[in-house]
Amino acid sequence: QGQQALRNGVTPVEWPAQVDSKILADSGIYTRFDILQTALPRTISAFARDTVSLSLAVLLALTPLPLALVGRTWLSFYAIPSASMAPTLAKGDLLLVEKLPNISERTRRGDIILFNPPSALRDIIMKQTNQGAGGKSVIDNNALFVKRVAGMPGDTNIHLDRTMKEITIDGKPVVGPNRRLCDDEPLDLLGKLLEKYGFQDDIAKLDDDEVYVLGDCQAVSVDSRVFGTLPKKNMVGKPLARVWPLNRFHIGSDL
Repeated sequence: QGQQALRNGVTPVEWPAQVDSKILADSGIYTRFDILQTALPRTISAFARDTVSLSLAVLLALTPLPLALVGRTWLSFYAIPSASMAPTLAKGDLLLVEKLPNISERTRRGDIILFNPPSALRDIIMKQTNQGAGGKSVIDNNALFVKRVAGMPGDTNIHLDRTMKEITIDGKPVVGPNRRLCDDEPLDLLGKLLEKYGFQDDIAKLDDDEVYVLGDCQAVSVDSRVFGTLPKKNMVGKPLARVWPLNRFHIGSDL
């Protein structure tokens, strides 16, 4: 429903699930849920005047999806570590993801995609986690992030309202599915990051090799409003199903 709403321009718990270690050992599956344990001790608030909760929210929003199943070239499981795609994807949700070739050619407006972070996002992550020159990055070459495609190649006049932090494409507002449910989010993470790193310039036209991505929960989503457009070459996969928790089980990419 959310996917269709965005295409039509309609305005509309705990982290993470644990898997038995014996099952993991027997199946060749292993988890990398330790990424937060590795990153959190190094985290120093980039905003000295703000609360610890905001600092942790920043880190979570900049944390790639932990890989839960590896050794499978075209099919993997990934866990959601933050609320940037809420309420569509909740923290702790486990996705079954397909990573077949030519993902960019099979992607439509409104699709949820997993992608390697572009260089601008990697730079922000390094700064936010205080990992400068000589520091060990919290992300590696397999790190993936998840967002929804809002702008496609050829789209024109992409504008970010600096007050409302909303996006318009060719004069029409882009409001993701159920995005208003996040309006009362107490941590205005996006606002803090825009204050620190500045607003992205308006885009006259998206090139053939790039898209514009947004999170469903605008207040805590670090997306193209912060790091700019996403190169299509960075796209890696699309969700086939949400397999955990069971009460939110869903088959299909129409999340």
